[in-house]
Amino acid sequence: MDPRRFKAPFLRRSQIWEEADGLRARFPSCATLPVPVLDLAEFDLGLELVPKARLKQAGDIEALLLGDLKTILVDREAFMDPRAENRLRFSVAHEIGHCVLHPDVYGRLQHRSFEEWMEFLMAIPEGEYNWLESHAYEFAGRLLVPPDPLREALRDAVTLAEQAGFTEWDATGETALGFVANHIRRRFGVSPEVIARRLRIEQLWPPK
Repeated sequence: MDPRRFKAPFLRRSQIWEEADGLRARFPSCATLPVPVLDLAEFDLGLELVPKARLKQAGDIEALLLGDLKTILVDREAFMDPRAENRLRFSVAHEIGHCVLHPDVYGRLQHRSFEEWMEFLMAIPEGEYNWLESHAYEFAGRLLVPPDPLREALRDAVTLAEQAGFTEWDATGETALGFVANHIRRRFGVSPEVIARRLRIEQLWPPK
């Protein structure tokens, strides 16, 4: 593969959602919330999670799918730190997204290390890499935050927000959205930023 001529595959958001929803539906364990994504990776999909020291420090990433499509490197410090659990869960879901959506890309590259991945990354057009990442980011969000439970959680959060004094919902305002997202995030085991993004992408914000 000539990295200078690399082109990311074209995927519609609806295709990404179909893949994420389909994967979740295949495994009964994913019916629970938060979605047990580490167990999904290891026990259901047969992926090996391999801790690697200072992965985040070296490349500002907490997980990396290797070209064998069987191994995900994870930052060892994040893996051992309970405070980083939500970030690590999302990172692993992100790499599962690459495994599901981009097997041809990763399979052709066959990178066996973080260093080989970075060599490829530095050579491909930035815009093409951004497309790959946007696909995996959308997959991870949809996988970890299913739309129907999100709607239910939003109703509860809006009730609490109204009790706290929020009476108007502004699509451009951040205060009410931050309050609601912070309440909802615990149910899904993700950051408030992920919840806020899902609410907007799923067209649930502002609440009707």
